[in-house]
Amino acid sequence: MTYAAASSRSPTAPDFFGARGPRHPYARGLLNALPEREFTPVPGLPPELSALPAGCAFAARCDRADEAYGAVPALSGGAACHHPHVDVLEAPRA
Repeated sequence: MTYAAASSRSPTAPDFFGARGPRHPYARGLLNALPEREFTPVPGLPPELSALPAGCAFAARCDRADEAYGAVPALSGGAACHHPHVDVLEAPRA
């Protein structure tokens, strides 16, 4: 999966569509925007590719963003994210 011209996720189909769902907040948001799911769009707009922000390009749209988002996240455990979802029941950061 790509967000703002960078790889944000490299899941298997069962991991992405399975009961636990994707680990990256953007991927999770895309699935939740489907009519057969919650039909909740990902808030905000993607960044301009000609003027990407420093650090994580998804930070402005992420409910988990914090000071760690000033750095570009490494792809680890199937998600390029500072705070990937570990469990489907996990609450977002405030």
